[in-house]
This record gives sequence, C-alpha cells and structure tokens, in this order.
Amino acid sequence: MNNLYRQRLSSHLKEMFKYLRLVFNDHFVFALLIFIGGLGLAYSNGLKVLQPHLWWAKPVIVVVLLLVLQLGRLATLFQDADVVFLLPKEAEVRQYLKGARLYSEGLAFIYELFGMFVLLPFIQVTDAMPIFDLALIAVTQLLLKDSLFSLAVIRRFQVKSGWLKQAFWFKWIVPLMILLVSVYALPVLGTLLGLILAISLRVMDKRYDAVPFDWWQSISLENNRMMGVYRFFNLFTNVPMLKGVAKRRRYLDWLLNMVKVTSKNTYLYLYSRGIVRSGEFSGLYSRLTLLGMILLYFVRGTWLPIALAALFLYLIGFQLIPFYWQFDDIVFTHLYPIAEKQRVASFRRLMFSLTGITAILFLVMVFLANRSFQVGLIALVVELVEVFVMVQYYLPLRLRKKK
Repeated sequence: MNNLYRQRLSSHLKEMFKYLRLVFNDHFVFALLIFIGGLGLAYSNGLKVLQPHLWWAKPVIVVVLLLVLQLGRLATLFQDADVVFLLPKEAEVRQYLKGARLYSEGLAFIYELFGMFVLLPFIQVTDAMPIFDLALIAVTQLLLKDSLFSLAVIRRFQVKSGWLKQAFWFKWIVPLMILLVSVYALPVLGTLLGLILAISLRVMDKRYDAVPFDWWQSISLENNRMMGVYRFFNLFTNVPMLKGVAKRRRYLDWLLNMVKVTSKNTYLYLYSRGIVRSGEFSGLYSRLTLLGMILLYFVRGTWLPIALAALFLYLIGFQLIPFYWQFDDIVFTHLYPIAEKQRVASFRRLMFSLTGITAILFLVMVFLANRSFQVGLIALVVELVEVFVMVQYYLPLRLRKKK
C-alpha cells in the first residue's frame, strides 16, 4: 500500500506540474510579479501608518491565523474504482493513509509557516510581541493543523461518535478558543492546549484501527478536493476533468434578445447563448473579471493600476479565444451555409462586447481607487487601444495560426 500511494503521488504530481506549466506562463508570471509587488508595496505603506496597541490588531491576527489554518487538506488520491479493487486490502489502508498524511501535512505546514511569516510584520508593528511568544504561536498553529489532519483521518472511518463528525467545532470553534488564549493571554498556555488537543486526537485515531473504513466517504471527499484544484486550473486553461454544466440564466435574456435572429447573426446567436449558458467559459470570464476588479481597487499609483488592468484585460481575452472552436464537434454547425469570414466577424463582435464590459468595470475600479481624472483618462485610452488591437488584429492572427 505504501508503494501504491507513492505511485499515485508521482502520477498526481506529474499532472499538477503539467497544469502549472500552463498556468504560470510568461503572461501570468509577469502579471503575478506585478500583483505581488503592488500588494507588498501596499502592505508596506499600510504598516507605516499603523500605531502600536491598536484595539483591532489582535482580532485581525486571530482571524488571519484561523483562516490560514483551513489551508491544506488530506490528499488521499483515492479513485472511484478503489471501493472494489482495494477492498481486499482494507486491513492495510492505515499504511496508505500514513503516506497520504505525511505528504499532505508537510505541505500544509509550509502554508502555515508562510502565513505566519507574512503576518509577522503586522504583529511586530501593532503588538511588538517577544520572539519567544511568536515562536510559541507558530508552534500552536502547527499543532492545531496536526489536530485537523487527525480529525480528517478519523472521519474516513465508520465512526459512530456523532460529535467527531461535526467538523465545524474542531475546524473553527476549538482552534478559535486556543488562538484567543495564545494571542490575548499566555502563548505558553495556548501551546499547551494545542499539544493536548493534538495528542488526544492522535490517541483517538489509534482507537479506531479496527473500525471499518468508509470507502464512499473517503472517495467523495477526495473527489471534492480534486474538483477544487481543477476549478483553479480552469481559471487559466481548459481542464478535461471538469464537465461544463449549461445553465438557463433567464435573468440575462434581455442581453441575448439584443441579437437579432437573422442569417447574418447565426454564429453570433450561437456564441452569445453559448458564452452566457456555458458553465466553463462564463465562469472563467466572471472570475477573472471579479479578481481583476478586486486587485485594482486595492492598488494605488499612476502606472501600476493601468498596467495591471491592461494585463488582466489581455489575460481575459486570451482565455476566451478557444471558445471560437467550442461548437466544432457538433456536426450540424459544419452544414451551415455561412462563410468563415462571417463566423470570424461574429466572434469578433462577441469578444469586443465582453472585453469592452470588462474594460469599463476596470476603469471604474481604477477611478474609485485613485480618485484621479488623469489616471482614469490614461486608463481609458490604454484600454480602448488594447481592446481595439486585440479584437481587430490579435484575434484574427491567433485564429489563422490555429488553422
């Protein structure tokens, strides 16, 4: 069973690296560097105006630590067929879970320490804790994360104790109480409570060695975890494992009714309804637009928000281009007596509408964040030029290369 997990982990990592190469392309890395730089600059400038002993500093520390604690889940890598083929090996499933926990918890500890590292300047400015107390809080955070992994393992067995299956208490309430003790009272006491909780759950986990394994529950939890990973990758590239679900979205009918039902608008009619009702591309478009708006609201300056808006606008347009071939697998579309130029023109109209809406939303965010007509005017000119160049020249070039 140990070899089985190692084999699956190796295959899983190869798949993840394949998608990461697609996600972290040159354009996204450039945008990410600008975003991290802007965020770091905003964080640094924000720290300069803070005063020691702010009343809201400790609540922020507790909330951030609690949220970071939720990062990282148990990656069992179970598959649907395991309920049949691994059933004879159920007695050895503990060995399999040991490897899964070692990998998952090691990765989660990196998240926790990184979160603590990012929060450290804020703590030092607003509270000025001794280094020893900060180290104890970090240890407490790791102990709490270890407790959550023990609970995750227990939940994958057919446990009769209902209170153990109430994840809300162990994921939110108990860690909140321990973190409050660590931050508001004595960090040593918080570490002691975290240690007691971690040891108790590990001992409790050992008591369920003879309990039957819940295959359906474990497979369902793993499938949900992987769907979350695939949805993230789907923000940047097509993921075959995600099945798009068409949704009616009746509240957008007024937009679709703007397309007149004529022979000239055949593909525009098809593309407009496809983009609105497609769960994959509409979700990709809306999530990237919303993410860009949030980032632009918190970025200040003259050229940085303009560059960030231009980059996100390009990323959105770049990710929408594959929608041009969305209906090629439907044989009836090849029977349309419509020239290719007309199809390209329809898709260009769709791209112009979508990128134009995004450009307007980005412009509003840039103006709200900077309150400067000069920055807003520059952003308007840059976005107009970018939308025109992308739709008029870049899109036809990409379509010709694909052929």
